[in-house]
Order: sequence, then structure tokens, then C-alpha cells
Amino acid sequence: MKRNLLTSAFLILAIFANCQKAEEKATETPMTVKNYEGHITIGFISSDKNMQISFYPCGVNELFAIAKVSYFASRTDYNQGKTSNEFSSCTDWVGPYFVCSSSSVNTGIQQKFTGGWHGSNGDGTGTPTAGTSKTRFVIDGKETGGNFEQNCNQIDLYVTNLIHGYDYSKTNVDLLKESVHYLITPNRKIEVEVKIEALDDAVIQRYYGLQSQNFSLFNQVNYLASQQIVNTEAINTDSRCKTNEGVNTILLNSSKNQHQLRVVLNTSEGLGASNNIGNGIPKAFSSSYGKSYFNLINGIDLPIIKGEEVFWKGSYIWD
Repeated sequence: MKRNLLTSAFLILAIFANCQKAEEKATETPMTVKNYEGHITIGFISSDKNMQISFYPCGVNELFAIAKVSYFASRTDYNQGKTSNEFSSCTDWVGPYFVCSSSSVNTGIQQKFTGGWHGSNGDGTGTPTAGTSKTRFVIDGKETGGNFEQNCNQIDLYVTNLIHGYDYSKTNVDLLKESVHYLITPNRKIEVEVKIEALDDAVIQRYYGLQSQNFSLFNQVNYLASQQIVNTEAINTDSRCKTNEGVNTILLNSSKNQHQLRVVLNTSEGLGASNNIGNGIPKAFSSSYGKSYFNLINGIDLPIIKGEEVFWKGSYIWD
């Protein structure tokens, strides 16, 4: 009898220890990644904030990009796949271009956005104006292919897009090569670096680059210079930063700050340095239809010769 009691006690302790180890392991691995047929789902796990961000081909151009964001009220709901809020992308996060070949400037061809979610009609419809030519997935420093699911500490997604000019019907060539690097870490931060190479002599006339889709759970937009709020506006109105001095952040808030999205532009180098913004044009602005933008090129055209490369850097920080 005594031996049975000791055996039972030992089994209980062993089960408790295994459960404790499993719990500790879950705490130590706050980010998961799953790839199924080219659809990447990234899970961020914590005691009070649980969410997923999915990347896969989307929009008329089928570019590999942020495609869905899901929120979960608890870890239990996360494990069961029960979302509290879920938003599929209906627009681009890395912006489109007004761009044409150098020979087409001032020829009267109508300017239309190409790349991002923009088709030949200049909006999200028509024939594609861009396409993803290559993707690479690097998990904790190791390039990974096929279907997989694992815990991790860093995810690097590399995407190469080929972009038409709005004069494509005349040139019939890809005009830009857009290389996007998403670096994702467990603190719900996505660093973005975009390199743009001219495949022929071109002129970029307007380019927003870093932008956001403003979900219905956000009701306020703040424009910040570093950590200092410059002005605050309602999310469903047309608005802009009231000064360009030092502005580098768009902060979206929900009621009681339950959810936030911080969109941060590196303004110290590359296109973020504001060398191609005309007088009176804001560095950052939002539209009532549910988007916020940075102006990278607007008011001062950027000629770029074949083989030349320009870049910008920024980040999304979710809370």
C-alpha cells in the first residue's frame, strides 16, 4: 500500500514537472511561424496581448505582403483560433508609384499609380501593373523552404517585385525592381527596408512608401516628432501633420489605448530624408477612407538612371 502511494506521488510530481516545463517553454517562445503553400502566419504570444499577422499574395497584382491581421482576447482563444477582431488587407502597406520611363515625361500620358494594389485603372482593378518574382524565408538565420511550423526569435522575409511604369502600354517593359525586406521580432515589430532599382532610365513623380490600413478598431491618429505628439485627429477625417519639423511617426490608437499601431519612418537616410517633398506638402497625412501615409516623393521629381538604386527604411510596431 505504501509503495503504491509513493508511486502515485511520484507520478503526480512528474506530471506537474512536465506541465511546468511546457508552460516555461511556451513563455520562452513568444513567436511562432507557419508556412503553408506560401501563406506565412506569424503568431505573437503573451499574457495579455495575442495576435497574428499573415503574409501572402494579395491585391490585383498578387504581391506577397501583409494580408491579414488577427487579434485574440486571450491565449486560450489564440490556441483555439477564436479571434476577437480580424482584418483582411484591402489595400497596400508598401505604397505604389507615379513612375514612367524618362522618354515618357511630359508626353501627356495620364499619370496612374502602379505597383502595390493598383491595377491598370489606377486603383485596385484592371490588369496587373506589378508582380512578385521571388520570395525567400529565413527563420532564425536559416533559409527555409516548403511547408513548416515552428517557434522562433526572428523572421526575415525577402520579397522581390517587378513594377511597371504608367507608360507600360508604350514601353512594354518592367521599369523598377522593388526589393522588400521584412524583419520580424517577438515584440510585434516589423522592420521594413525597401530598395528600388531602375531597370531603365525613369522618373518617380510620386511615392508614399510606408503607409497603413487604419482598422475600424482605431479611432484616433497622432502625428509625432520622435516621441512628442505634434497634433491629434479623428481617424475618419482627412488630416495631416501640422508641421514637418522632425515628424517621423504616425500613431493609431483605439479607445482607452487597448490597441495601437505605431508607423515609424527612418528620416535620417534614404528617401525618408524628405529631399523630394515640395513646399507646403506634409510629411505625413491620413485620409477619411481609412489610410495613413508618409510622403517620400511628392512635389520634387526623382530621376533615376538604369542600374541606380534608392531606398527607405521604417517599421510597424503593434500593441
